[in-house]
Amino acid sequence: MEFKRLPGSFGCEITGLVPYEATDAQLRELLTHLYQHRFVVVRTEGITKPEYVAFANRLGDPITLSDDADFPEIANITNIGIDSKGNKRGAAHWHSDQSFRSRRASITMLYAVEAPEEGGNTRFCDLAGAWAALGKPYQESIRNYQIAHRHGISVSARPGDHTPIAPKGWDQGQTVHHPLVMQHPESGIETLYAISGTPQAVEGLSMDEGTSLLNELCEHAFQSTFLNQHHYRKYDIVMWDNPTTMHSASPIGPATCTKDTRLLYRISLTGSPTVAQNMKSL
Repeated sequence: MEFKRLPGSFGCEITGLVPYEATDAQLRELLTHLYQHRFVVVRTEGITKPEYVAFANRLGDPITLSDDADFPEIANITNIGIDSKGNKRGAAHWHSDQSFRSRRASITMLYAVEAPEEGGNTRFCDLAGAWAALGKPYQESIRNYQIAHRHGISVSARPGDHTPIAPKGWDQGQTVHHPLVMQHPESGIETLYAISGTPQAVEGLSMDEGTSLLNELCEHAFQSTFLNQHHYRKYDIVMWDNPTTMHSASPIGPATCTKDTRLLYRISLTGSPTVAQNMKSL
């Protein structure tokens, strides 16, 4: 395996890994780079759905994302017959996956079955880096806040964010609480968590005060030094660490030919990888 930092202040490219043949030692090395660099791009020569799911199962517990009887873990992200630029609905808004649930997503993976020559990028925001860059007194003044999260348009939604689509059958009124600042369960790093996407209120603050705080943190986190993006190549597997990042899809028009077609297989995981035990000591 070889590792190369991507352009920008975070992100890492991994070559020489065959995901479905990876040893435990290789997976630990992959996770070390994921937690350090926030997102990784694994360059592959192509894998099957069963191989992809088997790889994911070694890194966490897949969430059911579709009605596919054979592969309920996989959701198709595509522009075939879909215009995400025009309909203004979908994943083109800043968020951390599953932050509206009590059991948050740990890792999300996208496998590029088809990749357009232009557009269709995934954008990332480094919340751990943004937290580390805050002054110590300011950190201490906000670290104990709890945030109310609910699926829908957040009070800290960014200009241009699209409207999120609720999971089938989801109760839009369901609210959960997560800490504003959390310690990563595997690496131990401190990070802001999901400051846009699903936050609806800050416990202990008025609505105006809470919204102001979240928007202030977003303005800080969306400085260019904490932002990056990835343009997909066919057969890339892009993985990101949800506790320390937010992400947003880039809207893309409907496919008209193979050159502008995007088809990604998404898998989102919860829980801890068994091979990640004691990674705080690495």
